[in-house]
Amino acid sequence: MRLRRLTIATFNLYNLNEPDMPMYRDREGWSLDEYARKIAYTAQVLDGLDADVIGFQELWHAASLDRALGESRLRDTHEPLVPPGTAGARIVCAALVRKGLRVGDPEWITDFPDGFRLQSDGDDPQTPAISVSIPTFSRPVLRFRIQPRDDRDDVFIYVCHLKSKAPTAIYREDWYEKDVYGKHAKGLGAAISTIRRTAEAAA
Repeated sequence: MRLRRLTIATFNLYNLNEPDMPMYRDREGWSLDEYARKIAYTAQVLDGLDADVIGFQELWHAASLDRALGESRLRDTHEPLVPPGTAGARIVCAALVRKGLRVGDPEWITDFPDGFRLQSDGDDPQTPAISVSIPTFSRPVLRFRIQPRDDRDDVFIYVCHLKSKAPTAIYREDWYEKDVYGKHAKGLGAAISTIRRTAEAAA
């Protein structure tokens, strides 16, 4: 294969799961009507993108992606990359890849790299020490290889879902006291989320 142009897209599926399956604190999940509209919308977006590689965030169930792909024009031209056992219990990153592009098997990376550290004693006398301890990605990172041209090196693709832009909910923490932290919960939660997201990006 020798592509003249390689196209890559990213698509947050916004909690694509089978109907009536719980997600987060929503115990009922998508209704049948909501699910049908969600599948139709997802298929429409896939048709509009029609990229060689499409990375996905927020996939809960492999069957839902298969159903959306089956309703799109990409069903015969692309293959889904979804981790085994994706059956509605957790959120994963996934991808669609144009057939003939992929080389080798995909992998999903959970742990941060060996030796990765976010720690410093401070780089001047006025800067206090800092240490951030986060060992894993909140959402495993999908890594796979493609070969757009057989006369060039393979290309590594990473599909990430870095967490989280929303402030972390701290009210369930053992140390949380409403009288002390209530007015600052959003600010503290935003700080925690920023640190986590930055650590995942660096890793």
